[in-house]
Amino acid sequence: MNKQIYALLKKIITTPERPLRLTEISEAFGVSKRTIYNYSEELFDYLTSLGVCETLLFDGKEFRFTGTSAQRSYIIASMNSLTFYEYRLSGRERQFILLCLLICSETPVKNDTLKELLCVSRNTIINDLQAIKLKSKAYHTHFLKSTQDGLWFVGPENDKRTFLLDSLLPDWDYEECFAAQPINPCTLYITNILKIIKYRSLAEACIKQTEVMLDLEISDADFYRILFILIFQIGRIQTGHQAQDIQTSEFPLSLVRFSQAVGDTLKSKVNWISAETAFFIKTLKDMDIVLKINSTPQDSVLFAMIIKEFLQNVSFSYKMDFLSDSLLLEYLCAHISACCHRLQSGKKLENPYLLETQNRYAKDFAIIKQNIYILENGLNISLSDNETAYILMHILASMERGKLNHYVPNILITCSSGMATGNFLAMQITKYFHVQLVDICLAHKAAEMIKNKNIDLIISTVPLDSLPVPSLTVSVLLTETDLTEIRAFLNTLEGKRKISLSDQSRFSAFSLSITLNEKTMFLKLFSSERILLDKEITDWKEGIIAAGELLLWQKKITVNYLQQMIDLVIKYGPYIVIAPGIALAHASPQDGVIEPAISLLRLKQPVAFGNHQYSPVSIILACAVYDTPEYANILIRLMTLLRRPDFSVMMKSADSEAILTYFEKQIMYPSE
Repeated sequence: MNKQIYALLKKIITTPERPLRLTEISEAFGVSKRTIYNYSEELFDYLTSLGVCETLLFDGKEFRFTGTSAQRSYIIASMNSLTFYEYRLSGRERQFILLCLLICSETPVKNDTLKELLCVSRNTIINDLQAIKLKSKAYHTHFLKSTQDGLWFVGPENDKRTFLLDSLLPDWDYEECFAAQPINPCTLYITNILKIIKYRSLAEACIKQTEVMLDLEISDADFYRILFILIFQIGRIQTGHQAQDIQTSEFPLSLVRFSQAVGDTLKSKVNWISAETAFFIKTLKDMDIVLKINSTPQDSVLFAMIIKEFLQNVSFSYKMDFLSDSLLLEYLCAHISACCHRLQSGKKLENPYLLETQNRYAKDFAIIKQNIYILENGLNISLSDNETAYILMHILASMERGKLNHYVPNILITCSSGMATGNFLAMQITKYFHVQLVDICLAHKAAEMIKNKNIDLIISTVPLDSLPVPSLTVSVLLTETDLTEIRAFLNTLEGKRKISLSDQSRFSAFSLSITLNEKTMFLKLFSSERILLDKEITDWKEGIIAAGELLLWQKKITVNYLQQMIDLVIKYGPYIVIAPGIALAHASPQDGVIEPAISLLRLKQPVAFGNHQYSPVSIILACAVYDTPEYANILIRLMTLLRRPDFSVMMKSADSEAILTYFEKQIMYPSE
């Protein structure tokens, strides 16, 4: 039995509801009727060997399967268990298997092993390997041969992957690989080598989750093609073979966004690095995968930032940390994205649980309504009570998941006599107090440790001087005095962290606090050379250009990035107007961020930004940062700061140095 005969039998037994006409089969398989007659003889021979010859009828014009479901299952099971002795591989099929085996094998493979596996002569193996060798030259890959150990494939990882995929994919049957039984022996063997079954559920869940998050509609054909590539990459990663960096600046934005979302979803499960995302993008483009992502401000780097800012304010109201619930952020981003689509298309959402939610959770509903302006102003949308109730449901579900806690201080333990002492002290601290133990280190390393970690208190067995974080000196065996001092200090920290709902100034030191490293990154974004005051312009486009050119002249962004900042406003409206009189222009980092930086432009006369309630605008900032957690945190703090009344007052008359001084004083490290 060969590939064609196998496919014919498969088609017959999986189409029991009607006969298959000879003409239909001939056209589908691209062969003559005489060839189909010849195939039928082998079909009957095979079914006779299984003892179920009577299940197939052929009158010279049409085939019909007449067996029972049990007989069909028996035939399928038999077809799935065919060996390469019973199933005659074509030359291309043999080369596919050889290539997959040699690239994916972790040890050298001997010719005799290949000969026994494929049930062919040694000369056939040699000829197939020679054909692969000739093709490999175009991909900078080659064989290494050892008489004792055998063969293995060497070359750059990206080139090996591309060689395999370019060879395999044009003839690959995705439907058979993922959706249909039986699977022919060649396909089945390759799926085992590439670990298709092992990683299918992980990759499939990831793609489906991204499909929902980005509001995509992926066809079945494209879904299986994408799924195959993603599984292949996961398999390579899990065996220690990482991709190398690829330039992706010329690739479609939709593929970039989709691939980045897939990568973000996978990072917690496999060692998915940025180079894997780049390879994924390139491969999908080479396969002519076209994805249409519906237009929403989620294309903007500020979309998630605005939602995080909303969660930050809600966290203050509840005195709970909603930002730590990654699942809540994911669900809320997807919901708000879908909400934007509904509003753009004029659709209204009816929430059947609105009245019940308002009555049962009246105080909670009021809190969400009190903070909903952040989403409305930030995304330039209007959210009804129906939408607000659904947002509240996400918040309540997060609370039920039990992932939210009252403020827990971050503690660093230091000692001078070894880690055993530090561990013993840490055990006592966690026994008596509800704290988050960040790390244990030697005393001389404390200064370095607090640079990159948010530490509220250092508890040390030796005195520490000149550190920006408060410290307490205690005995290795905690005394009652030690316990009292620690308890008093933790109570003080708790008191500082509490934020009253009646406090009209919702921007405490905590709301603007960041790590020492993030503060350094924040201040580096600004420079007096990137501040231009009292500029005369005629419209908002000219304002964005003037602000963007301050970055362009210093080679912080490309011309394309500047154009994209304008295009985003044209596409989505004036959603970048985030506070009265203030606009924060930006684009996606992939559009041309060369080096992170922010410019600030104060206009001599304000200009209108459409019909936004915060228009006209007199302050325009052009922001260019990378898509990293550190810069995400910095942007949240920056947007919070820009909304403060004292910022607007200061900007009316301040010079460049006063503006920089304001930022330095207001963005605080927790101990300041």
